[in-house]
Amino acid sequence: MRHDGVLLDCFCVLLGSAVITSALLYPQESETREVKPLDGVWKFRLSPPDKPDQGFDEEWYSNELKEWINMPVPSSFNDITVHANVRDYVGWVWYQRDFFVPKRWQQDNIGVYLRFGSVHYTAIVYVNGHLVTEHYGGHLPFQGEVTNLLNYGASNRVSVAVNNTLTTHTIPQGSVLHTNDTDMYPEGYILNTYTFDFFNYAGIHRPVVLYTVPQSYIDDITVQTDVEGET
Repeated sequence: MRHDGVLLDCFCVLLGSAVITSALLYPQESETREVKPLDGVWKFRLSPPDKPDQGFDEEWYSNELKEWINMPVPSSFNDITVHANVRDYVGWVWYQRDFFVPKRWQQDNIGVYLRFGSVHYTAIVYVNGHLVTEHYGGHLPFQGEVTNLLNYGASNRVSVAVNNTLTTHTIPQGSVLHTNDTDMYPEGYILNTYTFDFFNYAGIHRPVVLYTVPQSYIDDITVQTDVEGET
């Protein structure tokens, strides 16, 4: 019975998340909508284990990343390099890339959204140093409006802070152990333990796109059904 209850709780949480994001359809190009992919090679950097909040303290999202490596998006960062410290990293990592948007988008007075297909597990998104949105969950798409944050006809920068730490409040769940054994682990090293039988892959896992919407557009569709007679 206890296991059934756990499964039921997980199902309810997932169902609730599905309902919340059910309106977030995949953007399709049309005569009134443009889609600009931002997939490709991004800049990538780990936060120092002994200074996990350094990126926020130094506002890495407002400047070009330093000491970065190339990272393909979408992908799991764990398997891209040959370094164990990247594969097994737990905590905040940073992604960044520059991109251009057409000046025409501003002239046409259209709305622009930045959409992520999936980021595991926590994501905080900035454009040109300004906070766009935060998302917790890792398995579903999310987006934020960036219409008033873009430099039209010029270069722009998107920065994403990603955290793959699993806790008792995440799906799947995990436990966090702060080690004090500096003979075996670097200062500030975090052990993230879990009971499931697969690797905790992390990163920007699905496509990233900019897409436009006209001044008047359909944001959501709700279909309500009823029973009349036997049909």
